[in-house]
Amino acid sequence: MRYFRKMIEQYVPLEGDDWTNACAIFDVKDVKKGTIVHYAGDIFSEIWLIKSGLARSFLTDLNGKEHTWQLYFRGKSKHGLNHFMDDSVSFYEKKGSMLNFEILEDSTFYVAPLKALDKLISQEKKWETLARIWIHNTYYSATYKRVLSLMSETAEQRYHRLLDEYPLIFDQVKSYHIASYLGVAPQTLSKLKNKP
Repeated sequence: MRYFRKMIEQYVPLEGDDWTNACAIFDVKDVKKGTIVHYAGDIFSEIWLIKSGLARSFLTDLNGKEHTWQLYFRGKSKHGLNHFMDDSVSFYEKKGSMLNFEILEDSTFYVAPLKALDKLISQEKKWETLARIWIHNTYYSATYKRVLSLMSETAEQRYHRLLDEYPLIFDQVKSYHIASYLGVAPQTLSKLKNKP
């Protein structure tokens, strides 16, 4: 959890028992490749912080085609905000999630119930401040940019944006998941990769 502590201390100071109290709500979970840790239709009730590994969230359309919504890993990126999984829309609206969450390689997570996280956030102004910052950076900003990109950019522009944001993504994620994330066919991604 030292990695997450460093991230947190960029935004709020930690004093006294702050860190101990925060760590107390998390359990460590080792999860095997191929495991679905959350199914669409179920209410999402936990937050999953990646210690190591790789995962994705995806939805399945009415024709049975899978669409990767997000990729989660602890690799280097410009933003560094893709290392925790949750579906707080499902949790707060008390509705089944539209997303499945799949582990793509053997992974280790720090997992906490969202109820416990809410309680922690309500106890200290600093945790509320941190939550507001992370909600903006992780959800609002990322979703806003992703949707606008899908609506306004060509496949080639989306591909170059992804490489700019996550330069090592092809070292970590299979091409067909990247193609799905970009909203293109695997053949299109292959042409983009081979384009001079």
